[in-house]
Amino acid sequence: MAIKSSPAPLAISEIVTEFGDDAGGTDSLSEYYRGGANVNDVTTNSNIPTTGVIDIGDFYGTGNAIVANASAGTNVDIAPAFASPDTWTNSIAKLFVIASPIQIVGNNVALTVPSNMAGTLDIQNAGNIIGIRGTAGAAGSGGAGGAGGAAGAAISIQKAGVSINNSGTISGGGGGGGGGAAAAPGTSTTNFSSTNYTGSPTSGRGWNQGWGPGGGAQSPNGFYDDVVYGPAGGPNTTSLSQTSPPGTGTMSRGNPLGDPGPPPAHTKRYNIASGSYTTATAGAAGGAGGTGYGFDGSNVVAATSGASGASPGGGDGGDGGAAGAAGSAGDTTSPGFSGGAAGAAGNAVTSPGAVNYTVSNTGTINGTQG
Repeated sequence: MAIKSSPAPLAISEIVTEFGDDAGGTDSLSEYYRGGANVNDVTTNSNIPTTGVIDIGDFYGTGNAIVANASAGTNVDIAPAFASPDTWTNSIAKLFVIASPIQIVGNNVALTVPSNMAGTLDIQNAGNIIGIRGTAGAAGSGGAGGAGGAAGAAISIQKAGVSINNSGTISGGGGGGGGGAAAAPGTSTTNFSSTNYTGSPTSGRGWNQGWGPGGGAQSPNGFYDDVVYGPAGGPNTTSLSQTSPPGTGTMSRGNPLGDPGPPPAHTKRYNIASGSYTTATAGAAGGAGGTGYGFDGSNVVAATSGASGASPGGGDGGDGGAAGAAGSAGDTTSPGFSGGAAGAAGNAVTSPGAVNYTVSNTGTINGTQG
């Protein structure tokens, strides 16, 4: 129960009742400096001096805080630490102490102050509170690179009345790097020399010239290992263009096999003099993005660099972000595809817009306080 407010008279006995008397014996205000043996150094007691002149009037509205000590953990909700006695929903001062080298990490948010809190809460951190890292964007393979994953926050505050006194480390995760884009697709050309007629369309190799009844010539077609040329032209045609799969290859007609001439309907066969065919090839793959700094589900890991794109022309992956920083976007190829977007940084401290909190820092804070 907090000490009453001014201007009601206040006796030193009321201060002793609230804060206790660690030393015993005669009571003196000099035993009740903030941060000493009896009085917690929390926001509720900010009017009480730590040294020097101290007056009984400094104690109006102050109170002894209920203290809970943190243990290392993942996705820590502070409320259960004050469940016995049930002080979380009571309007009293609360103090949550994270000693060095305790580490609190999260698969999304490492440490949460839920919205059903009453009273005030001071978080005194000398340990490490670290959000989840952003994952790497996938390498572009025949297309755009994948987006880097967003990182998680270190602390989420869902209720006003919270102050943070940090002498340790509070770090949002680093965003993942975007994947590099694949290079533009291309073509591959295969040349072949003279070949005897063998097999049958379309898996064989040869040239066919169709003749209709009475000697009517039909358009010729060529075939070479499942690549089709023509049909086009007539009996005097000696070169055909590739038609299936689509490409820019050509085939030249070779010597005839001596099949009989007109008038009966028949097919006249020819060897192949030479030719080529083209096939579509995917562009070189891009590089995967780097992972951001932060908790990876098992350990806290450093940010990694994006991988180089494959040669020729694959875009490099973006680097993972440092603690509390966004990753880098993957490289875009030209002509080609887009690199993956950078993963967003995780906040050091986050809260809804209407929830205010205060931070005092002598340690390290990485990331936005929003």
